Amino acid sequence: ALPIVAIPTTAGTGTEADPWTVITKTDTNEKIGWGNALTYPALSIVDPELMLSVPAKQTAYTGMDAFFHAVECYLANVNQPTSDHLALEAIRLITKNLPIAVKDGRNITARTNLAWASTEAGICESLSCCISHHSLEHALSAYFPNIPHGAGLTMLSIAYFSYLAERTSDRFPDLARAMGEKIDGLPRKQQAMAFIAGLKKLIRKVGLQDYKLSQFGVRSGDLRAIAENSFHTMGKLFELTPVPLRVDDAAAICERAYA
Repeated sequence: ALPIVAIPTTAGTGTEADPWTVITKTDTNEKIGWGNALTYPALSIVDPELMLSVPAKQTAYTGMDAFFHAVECYLANVNQPTSDHLALEAIRLITKNLPIAVKDGRNITARTNLAWASTEAGICESLSCCISHHSLEHALSAYFPNIPHGAGLTMLSIAYFSYLAERTSDRFPDLARAMGEKIDGLPRKQQAMAFIAGLKKLIRKVGLQDYKLSQFGVRSGDLRAIAENSFHTMGKLFELTPVPLRVDDAAAICERAYA
């Protein structure tokens, strides 16, 4: 393969620091993350000045994508100490700086912090891995390509992470604390659910709180097919998810997000 030089113009995918590409086959509704040793960039140049003109909505979409990369890599059952450290810092930086950049895209300090956070989350994807939240969104936007990836992740996120946090309190308190939530003295389960409260606040601050799947043409009858597709195309990520999920569970999460 020819060497790849990566110069990101958004703070979102983190692909300047990981091997992952996304390949879509539209006639079969397959949207699959794929990569190997040859798809790592040989050189990456991350310049936040290239991101100053990114519109507010696109800033929100890509910033939430980077946020969920970090969250998922922290929760994945292949997490490790270096990815943990970078993931928690990325979550702190995005929680603080993404609302600022959405409001004022020319704020170079916020853009710089987001650029580093996105790269950190990309490194996490190399050292750990995303989980089935991304499988579900890839299936969603495979059927509905008008849905921006970060918006799709956001619309699924409350239902998805609530489902996980209700079944395991492990690691979620760390995520809540990284977002600035006050959890000391709370029961462990409430500490875990504090992450969901922090997530709702962040979604509201970046202006995505009113997004609904139905606005993009998704119908309730589509949800089962989306859940099945997520296992067919990116089922490996379900194996890395800290809570076992079956197709029925994934469909229930989609239905909860749709409500």
